Amino acid sequence: MQIKRLIKYYILGESLKEIEMNRILEKISKKGKLTKRENDFLNLYNETTDEERGRDLMYLSKNVAVKKIKELIEKYKKVICDLHDRNGKIGLQIIDIVDEDNEEETSLVIMKGDETHKLHDKFLYNIIYNTKKDEYSLQEQDEYFEKITVKNED
Repeated sequence: MQIKRLIKYYILGESLKEIEMNRILEKISKKGKLTKRENDFLNLYNETTDEERGRDLMYLSKNVAVKKIKELIEKYKKVICDLHDRNGKIGLQIIDIVDEDNEEETSLVIMKGDETHKLHDKFLYNIIYNTKKDEYSLQEQDEYFEKITVKNED
């Protein structure tokens, strides 16, 4: 079932809002009991846009990821740092990001418990929306390298 949803979302362009509505309607047709979150979703269905509801943001540069995370935090959205450090996946809520200058190669992510982690300019990042938990997850996508041509003077 999850694979069908991913195919609809990425290939057919069906929005997360539509996918969630279809899931709830399927649950209603099977006479299942709706949760409070599902009832709230139905009440707000026509009043919210996909932007407000959440969507996945993929292949973001460090600067764009920092900007989007700051926007989400300002809107009181929960963003979890699911990046990896030497101890494994971090999994803490992001409180703020310090980015004094967009030209810098790193930005500092500040999380609950005064934990910090650096975002590097050499990585691409994803911000994934989790509909069940109503939160976002910051994840690394890929590391990229720039090829430097070297001239052989022989």
